[in-house]
Amino acid sequence: MIYLKNIAFLVQDSDRVVQDVNLLVEGNRIRRIGSDIPVPGEGCLTIDCSDKVVAPGFVNLHTHLYQNMLKGVEDRLKIKEWCEEVTFPFVGVILEDAHSGDHRLSSFYGGLGAIEMLKSGITAFVDMDVLSDDLFSMWERIGIRGTGAIQAVDKWVPEAFTSSAEAMRAEIISTIERWHNKGLQRVAIAPSTPFTCTPDYLLWLRDTSEAYGLKTFCHVSETAWEVQESLRDTGLTPLQYLDSVGFLDYPFCAVHAVHFTEHERELAAERAVSICYNPKSNGKLGSGIAPIVDYLNRGLNVGLSTDGAASNDLLDMFEEMRFGSMLQKLKYEDPAALTAKQVYQMATENAAEIAGLDAGVLEEGKLADIVIMDTGAVHFAPVHDVIQQIVYCGKSSDVRNVIIDGKPVMMDGVIQTVSEEELVGEAIALAEDRQRTIPYGRLYTN
Repeated sequence: MIYLKNIAFLVQDSDRVVQDVNLLVEGNRIRRIGSDIPVPGEGCLTIDCSDKVVAPGFVNLHTHLYQNMLKGVEDRLKIKEWCEEVTFPFVGVILEDAHSGDHRLSSFYGGLGAIEMLKSGITAFVDMDVLSDDLFSMWERIGIRGTGAIQAVDKWVPEAFTSSAEAMRAEIISTIERWHNKGLQRVAIAPSTPFTCTPDYLLWLRDTSEAYGLKTFCHVSETAWEVQESLRDTGLTPLQYLDSVGFLDYPFCAVHAVHFTEHERELAAERAVSICYNPKSNGKLGSGIAPIVDYLNRGLNVGLSTDGAASNDLLDMFEEMRFGSMLQKLKYEDPAALTAKQVYQMATENAAEIAGLDAGVLEEGKLADIVIMDTGAVHFAPVHDVIQQIVYCGKSSDVRNVIIDGKPVMMDGVIQTVSEEELVGEAIALAEDRQRTIPYGRLYTN
């Protein structure tokens, strides 16, 4: 049981902020919210939240945690060259290690990413990745709510990234049955892009998602190049192509959606496609600015995410909200475009809904995924509008306590479940050793 008392500002959602209230957590749920909650007895953790903001944990709807080992690596490449020269070589090393039975690399990058997210108030995430038992186990050990989205491909990528159709499908089923709904962990299906999967594979992935009740994600129309290639190869834009093979018959989330045509926007609204907005990643890779205001006006559900650390290079939802809001104001030349309330909603309740989580808002009966933030830092004070100041003034350093599934995972800025110092030190040592073997192409050249 956890008792949050004297809460200065309780952010229940993007429209509801109450002051001078208490909150009681029992088990993994919020039991009561009010000013008249009796003080619990012994065995209850009590946290004084005077001068604090208590808010829902952020949900990072899309990331690639393996890229936590690739921070600061190259900022001059478009996405095709970036994949070929930055991410593919490192994924090759991960797979080489995995085939030899060594999963330390995935365990450590999973740990680094989870801790970075925790410290910026992210309590749940969707990681499109090369998944392993060690990766899921690390998330469970840390105590963060993870969704491992199986990044599925069977064409275009290097041959070493694929195996026989039977072997790939068997491994996907095995991962689902081992990890979906185990502890805090879940599994999702994620064809990498429409052009990296054959039609038969896309349909099998859709059917598998439906059979197991999984969420489905796919990178779609991230760049103009992708749209042009799709038109050249199939005569259809990426979302049209997915629809033509029946993939949109099952609900899914389109990651990026920077270059949807007018027809695709209409199609997305017809099929209730959700959108995942990655403003900083799209900016660093020069991919463009997604028309988020237009999607909202069409009634699409839009969530926010950081994408991977090689194209960001942070997993920080404060920066993502701020940058995401301001990009839309610039794109539409309208200061009212994508308000603080709207982008905050994307980072919390919208993302939670798309990910299938009973979280993202603080209400009685909801999952107790909660962050506690300081309000006294010079960059935050004085408080006028809490939501606006979280979005435009907030920093990761403001996050002091994190509760996930009713358990205190971070207290006073210190991770409670693992040694952050030891994990970071071991990860750095392993990364330095393995990166010496990576043929990075043009990296580090002038």
